Amino acid sequence: MRPLSEPPLSTEPPRKRAEGNAATIPFPAAPPPRPFDTPVDLRLIHDEDDNPVRPWDGLAPEPVDGPLPDAMRLSQDAPVTSPAEGLRSSSAPAALGAPARIDPPLVVPGSRPSGPRSRRRVHPAPKDTATPRDPSPSRLVYRMHRLWLTPAVRIALKAGVPALALAALIVVTFADEGRRLAIAESLREMRLAFENRPEFQVRTLSVHSETPAVASAIAERLALELPISSFHLDMEDLRARAEALDAVESARLRIRGGGMLEVAAQERVPVMVWRSRNGLKLVDAEGHRVALLTTRAARPDLPLIAGEGATAAISEARILLTAAGPIQHRVRGLLRVGERRWDLVLDRDQRIMLPESGALQALERVLALHAAQDLLSRDIEIVDLRNPSRPTIRMTPAAMEALHQIRGVSTGASRP
Repeated sequence: MRPLSEPPLSTEPPRKRAEGNAATIPFPAAPPPRPFDTPVDLRLIHDEDDNPVRPWDGLAPEPVDGPLPDAMRLSQDAPVTSPAEGLRSSSAPAALGAPARIDPPLVVPGSRPSGPRSRRRVHPAPKDTATPRDPSPSRLVYRMHRLWLTPAVRIALKAGVPALALAALIVVTFADEGRRLAIAESLREMRLAFENRPEFQVRTLSVHSETPAVASAIAERLALELPISSFHLDMEDLRARAEALDAVESARLRIRGGGMLEVAAQERVPVMVWRSRNGLKLVDAEGHRVALLTTRAARPDLPLIAGEGATAAISEARILLTAAGPIQHRVRGLLRVGERRWDLVLDRDQRIMLPESGALQALERVLALHAAQDLLSRDIEIVDLRNPSRPTIRMTPAAMEALHQIRGVSTGASRP
């Protein structure tokens, strides 16, 4: 870089090369000057080694609008110096167009002081005697931070500590027996006060059934003391009570608006009359008892079955009675024998003894023989089909006497 004391290079444009002249036209060794957009403090220009340098010759920064900063303002009694001297004395350059004053004076490293010694006195910077603080965390802080980053520790602190605190509070609260009794009593009173509110009271009972007698029996069986809170009603127990009646197959209970308990009962349908040692009973299709009968004449429309274990095979009995349709007017009932087979009882004390298995087929053969030869209209007491391969017929005593007489007349032999 060229010092400020050297004269500026010529800025004239290069001359054209004369024709036939091989002389070289000299060019300036420095680029043309460029105007400054902003005022520049020439003392702040340094090279790569941090040494102050001098600006280009002929550069003149444009004046700055407004007041200059205090660091670039010179006092009125300070003499105006040249740019080079101003640079050496750390004053503002003359090219800025205004006198500058620096208080305290600034000394550029590497430059020689000029002027009175009193004005170029440099005060040394105060030494910082405090020990610089280490920004790195301490060992304890580091370990605590590492523990906090552990998921188990973080969950334990966030959830475990509150849970332990709550558990400790509960234990301390319920450790005293008197406090426990007081809390239980207050909770019971609150529950009773809520359950006995008017909107939860059941005041009436309505039973829907096919027969009034069954409805009255259900109401008597439930034995409710009205009014009563709906919270104090055990619906399953009430349903079991209603279904415990022989005539009730199923019952549905629900609480309707207005405080009404409605019971809808489905009655059993009797299909047969069962004669047992305990008397006459009505039974349904599944063999369940429906009601008791005082006399057989109370339900003459239903067929009669008898014998121990008859209700267990009631489905087979219904099939046999249906097959005996051609002689239905003569059928008196079915008798269960040994809890394993059936006897079909007819009027005139006739009986058809059916086998244990294949009873329907055996009955159909007897009915076919009756339709062909009018078998059951004769003096026959028993038709034994217990052995299907060897059917047996037992005649009445009068028929046997007449048969012997016929045999004696035909053969001439007398009856022994």
